[in-house]
Amino acid sequence: MRPRITPDEAQKLWNDYQSGDMYALANIMQGYYADLFHWGLRLHGEREFVKDCIQDMFVNLWRMQQSSGAEVKGPAGVVTNVRSYLLVSLKTRILRELSKKHVTHQSMLSDEYSFSVEFSSDLRLIDEEHEIYQVRKLEGILNSLSGRQKELIYLRFYQSLSFEQIAEVMNLSRQSVYNLLQKSLGSLRKHYHVS
Repeated sequence: MRPRITPDEAQKLWNDYQSGDMYALANIMQGYYADLFHWGLRLHGEREFVKDCIQDMFVNLWRMQQSSGAEVKGPAGVVTNVRSYLLVSLKTRILRELSKKHVTHQSMLSDEYSFSVEFSSDLRLIDEEHEIYQVRKLEGILNSLSGRQKELIYLRFYQSLSFEQIAEVMNLSRQSVYNLLQKSLGSLRKHYHVS
């Protein structure tokens, strides 16, 4: 797997894909696979299910280009941020597949849908017991937030998305993203004190 690609490189690859270069689509998949996989696991914890959804999403993109040769568009028209487009597409695919299994339905999602935060892989880097305690405490506080709040924090601080990109991924207005982030950070400040 190749390292994460830059937004400019992704846009060039996307344009090449739109022109019919399927190798460009493969490079996009390789460049964003890790981000997509970790994002998918936050939405649904079954690893194989998430892998299948990622694969299905890219197969669908390949088929759309092969069958019509037409430009693939995002919800707001032309795709201007490939990473945001893929995150939205994967979330939609996961929710659609879950609704087929009668686990959930996209229209029923509220602030309380499942979204998990874990720092387990980061703990390997932490040596001191006190630091582990602080990380566990923060993890507990994060997991006490609503699903939407955890999703927002993950997108902003783990995926480094802009407020506009988060608004697109979460299907919220930019102002709602600001408000939700302020509420989330306020809750974190209220409950987290370094000791």
